[in-house]
Amino acid sequence: MLQVSNLNKSYGVQTILKDISFNIQGNDRVGLVGANGCGKSTLLDILTGKLPADSGIVALEKGKILGYLPQKTYLEGEISIQNYLENCIPGLIEAQQIIEESTERLKIGDHEALAAYGQAANQYEALGGYQFESKAQAILAGLGLPYLGLDRPMSQLSGGEAMRVHLAGLLLAEPHILFLDEPTNHLDIEALEWLEGFLKTYQGAVLLVSHDRVFLDAIVDRVLEIDEDTHTLCEYAGNYSSFAKQKELELQKLVAAWQDQQAEIKRLRSDAQRTAEQARHSELVTRDSTLRRYAKKVAKKAKAKEKRLERYLDSDERVEKPEEKWRLRVNFNEGAHQSQLVMAARSLGHAYQSGWLFQDLDLNIQQGDRIALIGPNGCGKSTLLKCLLGEIQPSAGTVRIGNSTKIGYMPQQQENLPPGKTPIEIIQAIAPMNQSEVHHFLHYFLFEQEQARLPNHCLSFGQRARLLLAKLVASGANCLVLDEPVNHLDIPSREQFERALEMFKGTVVVVAHDRAFIQRTADIIWKLNDGALSISYLKNILQ
Repeated sequence: MLQVSNLNKSYGVQTILKDISFNIQGNDRVGLVGANGCGKSTLLDILTGKLPADSGIVALEKGKILGYLPQKTYLEGEISIQNYLENCIPGLIEAQQIIEESTERLKIGDHEALAAYGQAANQYEALGGYQFESKAQAILAGLGLPYLGLDRPMSQLSGGEAMRVHLAGLLLAEPHILFLDEPTNHLDIEALEWLEGFLKTYQGAVLLVSHDRVFLDAIVDRVLEIDEDTHTLCEYAGNYSSFAKQKELELQKLVAAWQDQQAEIKRLRSDAQRTAEQARHSELVTRDSTLRRYAKKVAKKAKAKEKRLERYLDSDERVEKPEEKWRLRVNFNEGAHQSQLVMAARSLGHAYQSGWLFQDLDLNIQQGDRIALIGPNGCGKSTLLKCLLGEIQPSAGTVRIGNSTKIGYMPQQQENLPPGKTPIEIIQAIAPMNQSEVHHFLHYFLFEQEQARLPNHCLSFGQRARLLLAKLVASGANCLVLDEPVNHLDIPSREQFERALEMFKGTVVVVAHDRAFIQRTADIIWKLNDGALSISYLKNILQ
């Protein structure tokens, strides 16, 4: 259905994609993975015609339709949700207009309009027009938007709502191949599970970019990886967990081959040195011409062994030492002594003009608790965190924070990063470091020296997320309150962050929808829904 052959893309001297080849057929479920910045979104833009390739072929079978959800979508002005969704189905609005026009003509006795009416009605039915409204509302509800009326203007939607409406339009259109670039970023767990079920039964192919490991495992049966160093693509059978195991085995084999090679190099070098020493010794201790001729032969043999070693070192079969990828490194300090009670809330509630988000919450956070706060989008998770932290004055109730509690807060919208400040200035404001020390520190969070000097408003979302993590580490906090901390991190960075939280001795309260992240970092689940909060100590409720 889709054939990609020898695709190449560069920007100046920087290679982005090199000799990319693969195909997609029938009902394939393909995951596209790789580190941030490796070219995944660039590849999707090329496949959908939004960006030209430097060379190579993208061949789509005649009559097949592509659907694309990019990472960033744009609001559609005053167009209503219904009109936007109708426009996503090619031919639907045109058929509807012909039906309306033909109906008016028939009313005045223009019987020639009957044929046009019948043809348009058949097309409208084939496109699902008569079931459009009910199907659209079902998909919006599944994506966590049951409260949106179809007459709502797109311009009134939040960024997360607009993204989900765009996704709904794609699912309604049912293209032959769906390209989805990070579709889970604005979905809560219930919507994630709904989308998983929808895609499993989708009558078409899916190419999916995602950093959500559970989501990938549930959907894909093949993984394409873009290597950030070689810019080439490798294909692996199976889901993401199978891919990760295969990558680990590849690394183990590469390490073993390199170790065997080092042993062989050591043997060859030792053998050459030993032979050379033997020749020198024989030539020095004797004046016998026969023995000296023998010594010279031994010396030639030593030279031959040295040449053999050189050829071995220069051969194409030589295995380079497996180098550790430059990944996010997070190492939380142990922090000062923390009292047993970290935070407590009594009769806590908050309301807006539309009503109570939550009320009558009695909460206790003890030293060492690992809490994941989950719930539908818009239920008040971020507001609850801000009430606990004093960022928002609650409408009712009180909050008490332990005397020795030092909180590190990472907001979802990254609003506590001054836009005009640089990463260097941010870190130096909270930690006694000179320029060299700050650069070294920020290097662990993947900041090059030039990036560390950029003002925050010039940084990407992913860079700002890493800067917030760096700020938490530098602050020496003993209680971390994290609102969607991994949204803009790739899988290796998420796994490194998980390992750091496992080593952290303090208290963690986190809002997240990455189920793999929650299962690895949380022991207690707070679920907020319809204004009430339930508490569970069973991690497997997410499985």
